[in-house]
Amino acid sequence: MKKSNLKKFQTILILITAAFICQSCLVSRCKRPQIVGYIYDSITRKPIENCKVGENTTDVKGYFQLKELRYIQFTFAGYEAPPLMVNEPVYKQGYENKFIELFNPFGGGNRKGTIHNADTIFLKKIAIAPQYK
Repeated sequence: MKKSNLKKFQTILILITAAFICQSCLVSRCKRPQIVGYIYDSITRKPIENCKVGENTTDVKGYFQLKELRYIQFTFAGYEAPPLMVNEPVYKQGYENKFIELFNPFGGGNRKGTIHNADTIFLKKIAIAPQYK
């Protein structure tokens, strides 16, 4: 093999190796999966409309949907995904506050399009004591 061909072969081999190594350097990580569910009154079992869940509110049927949040992380092949910790507030005036809490030790590695079904969350009305003058 000629010296010039050997040099070209080495350069191509280095470029292919570098491309393979850098392929896993930028990874899309899950910050919060898509969360869906319903909010109902704990006594009447009826849906609660306009209840604040995270950055969204519920519709007439008590349904809510929080979109998936992702971020890009620089990493190397073989590194484990970070833990996933989600704590989304559920708030409606006149009801006790609740939180949607998720924890997965390797949840940051969830694939794009992951959905968490929070099912039905029941809120309890706050008893307001009468005020005397």
